[in-house]
Amino acid sequence: MPAVSFYLPEDVLKALREEARVRNTSVSRLIRTSVETQLDLEKRKSAKSEFLKAIRSAGLGTWEEAHKERSRESDDRG
Repeated sequence: MPAVSFYLPEDVLKALREEARVRNTSVSRLIRTSVETQLDLEKRKSAKSEFLKAIRSAGLGTWEEAHKERSRESDDRG
């Protein structure tokens, strides 16, 4: 795995070291996991946004129209 170097404020590094100690892991693993989690969150946000755009552009009508249709179907059943 390639290595990456970057600078952190002393207080952030101190907090990372303490958190790594508490979790019984390395600072590198803690940072890597945090970055992976954030990237996954961004992918999920993007996918959700694309899904909502597709739903909105599908011309499915309003919530009120869907509710009215659903209620009508329920009433027809019995």
